[in-house]
Amino acid sequence: MTVVQRIEALRRRMAEHNLKAYYIPSTDPHQSEYVADTWLRRGYISGFDGSAGTAVVTTGKAGLWTDSRYFLQASMQLPGTGIELMKVGEPGTPTVEEWLAVELASGDRVGLDPSVVSAAQYDSMVSALKAAGIAVQGVETDLVELVWGPHRPAMPRGEMAVHPVVFAGRSSEEKLGQLREAMAGKKVDATFLGALDEVAWLLNLRGRDVPFNPVFIAYVLVTRDQTLLFVDPGKVTKEVAGFLPADVEVMDYHRVWEVISDLRFRGQSVWMDPNSTNQAVVDGFQRAGATPVKGPTPIAKWKASKNPAEIAGMVAAHVRDGVAMVRFLKWLEDHVATGKETERSVQAKLTDVRSGYPEFVGMSFNTIVGYGGHGAIVHYAVSEESNVPVQPQGLLLVDSGAQYRDGTTDITRTVAVGPVTEEQRRAYTAVLKGHLNLDRTLFPEGTDGYQLDILARSPVWAECLNYGHGTGHGVGAYLSVHEGPFSVSLRKNLTPLAAGNILSNEPGFYKAGEFGIRIENLVQVVERQVNEYGRFLGFQALTLCPYDVRLIDTSRLHKAEIAQINRYHALVRDTLSPLLDKEHRSWLERATSAI
Repeated sequence: MTVVQRIEALRRRMAEHNLKAYYIPSTDPHQSEYVADTWLRRGYISGFDGSAGTAVVTTGKAGLWTDSRYFLQASMQLPGTGIELMKVGEPGTPTVEEWLAVELASGDRVGLDPSVVSAAQYDSMVSALKAAGIAVQGVETDLVELVWGPHRPAMPRGEMAVHPVVFAGRSSEEKLGQLREAMAGKKVDATFLGALDEVAWLLNLRGRDVPFNPVFIAYVLVTRDQTLLFVDPGKVTKEVAGFLPADVEVMDYHRVWEVISDLRFRGQSVWMDPNSTNQAVVDGFQRAGATPVKGPTPIAKWKASKNPAEIAGMVAAHVRDGVAMVRFLKWLEDHVATGKETERSVQAKLTDVRSGYPEFVGMSFNTIVGYGGHGAIVHYAVSEESNVPVQPQGLLLVDSGAQYRDGTTDITRTVAVGPVTEEQRRAYTAVLKGHLNLDRTLFPEGTDGYQLDILARSPVWAECLNYGHGTGHGVGAYLSVHEGPFSVSLRKNLTPLAAGNILSNEPGFYKAGEFGIRIENLVQVVERQVNEYGRFLGFQALTLCPYDVRLIDTSRLHKAEIAQINRYHALVRDTLSPLLDKEHRSWLERATSAI
């Protein structure tokens, strides 16, 4: 069926349930950013396949809400579908609830699948629509799933694997013991975990159920003396079964609904994060007479503060990745001039140079290779239809990363593949200044990323330029490339940065239809100084890869910025040169020569 036909089929299903609107988020039952194919419902119904977005269908209209990373992509994929693009964050764009309050009448009902809507989002929608007299109605079987029918992909069946303590730093028994201590302090009887990376981190297990993310589809319920792991038993290898702590009982994934509705939980309190626990779970516990205690569990914070073993693994992964990037960039320089390379061949080459390492597991996200105007599409995904030759002129943006057994990488470099304009050099230099500004910042403990974001933007704004995405996100240790609970962005996330956090530093600029620029390093938050004024933190670079000095307008840099670039390039050169052959060492020496 075409998108138009799918939407009409959905409307027929809505009529059967007396629904005037249907809400379709991007997430799965675990509130994941990247989801297994079986839960790509929003992509199926709308035709828009970006990783972030929400579709809403009424009896006569349809809208797709997404953020600035996907404005260009959505504007290319939605025409002809009858779906209106709603640009989140842009002046005049209504929220989903504001739009529904206008489109629907008092007494109408909005349907959704409560298993793919977080408890926090559900409560917010109910509250926002109540004033308009509009009800939110959960449906037992998702209506998009009914439209999809037999063509819907099956549940993933990837095997799980042990994440050794040498990389994890702490045993799963230790982590479970720490969680139970926190539960005692919170005075709760149980903790329910829905986020896949939290489940994987807690049990020191990894999987391959979700593209680019080493996680497996599962829930965990921790009581005072037992841990229930709800997962497809076919994924549990003999090694995993022998590795699990003695108190862990494996139960079939779908039995979670049976267990949480068990009357043994009557009168008990269950701790759950409303942002990563779906509403169907909350409903199940409430039907059983349990009391959901909604609030962040400590797992996200513990996971984000990397221990010495995890940091050592991340450092090793980035050294390995730095060597791969040098090999790739030299190849790129040698081959673009032939005129035979395309975005897809460049993408394939980058995967190839990384995959030669025995520690390599896969890429950490779909590599972005955007030449010219495609570089202005923030999360561009090259396809057979969109693929273009990389000509020996202008800019190429490459955003990529890898999953290694000991760490996760994420790096963006914007490269001159031939002559560039003064406008491009001016924009690149402004972005680089913002990147450097954040990188050298010292800040007192307790500072959050919302407070720091302006440091990266101010040099870009000084040129009357801007970018719409966040400046930094957390990164897992051989886990998800996007990790909370903190961020560096204009979104008011007040979670403080802490020593051991690993995050990206990635300001950018994008001129639609012409070029895009982004510079990204991963950095570790480290302690810099303790004095009578407090504990001061700073950033230490993990990513090891030269900036493209051909794109830097040094007349726009201060002496301190030039010295900062030279120090970083010396670090890259001194760390990677002993690991390179003569040919690549010579290239690196030239690429990192002092400016």
